[in-house]
Amino acid sequence: MNIYEKLLEIQNELKAPKSQYNKFGKYYYRNCEDILEAVKPLCKKHKVVLIITDDIESNSERYYVKATAKLVDIEKDNSEISVNAYAREEENKKGMDGSQVTGSSSSYARKYALNGLFNIDDTKDSDTTNNEKSNDNTDYICCDCKKAFNAVERDGKTYTAEDIYNMAKKKSPDGKARCKTCRAKFKSKENGINE
Repeated sequence: MNIYEKLLEIQNELKAPKSQYNKFGKYYYRNCEDILEAVKPLCKKHKVVLIITDDIESNSERYYVKATAKLVDIEKDNSEISVNAYAREEENKKGMDGSQVTGSSSSYARKYALNGLFNIDDTKDSDTTNNEKSNDNTDYICCDCKKAFNAVERDGKTYTAEDIYNMAKKKSPDGKARCKTCRAKFKSKENGINE
């Protein structure tokens, strides 16, 4: 396989759920670390190395962090593919010193460089919804039928799709999230009962 074929395989296999929750904005999101955690085993599997670097660039008295995500094929000819993303440093951000501002901009730029390289769609993330509550529950699906878990209200309490997903995982004998129907089918198969 060449580098493009390997990248295609990684893009198709990569699952990077939005596991972070912003209580103030009431939305789920993924950060750079979530993507890296999901992609590292795939890089090893396909014999590629992911390298992320930052550079600081200046433009009209403003500073930008330029992040580059580069995928290098270590199996063949060290061919590579790279994607750049930029994040502007805020002039001052309340509660942060200069290094924290740069670090925050770096994380943001790196995330979007990874999004570009691995074709991760963040259209429902906070950056594009202006802190509107995201109803995106595509990361919380039944492992068998692929139907999405939805938020529910019970006894005056609201449970998010993630809450329902996690409850389903706890109820399943093998720890995988299944909807009620699929969980019953799984238990029947496990007990040797044919449908």
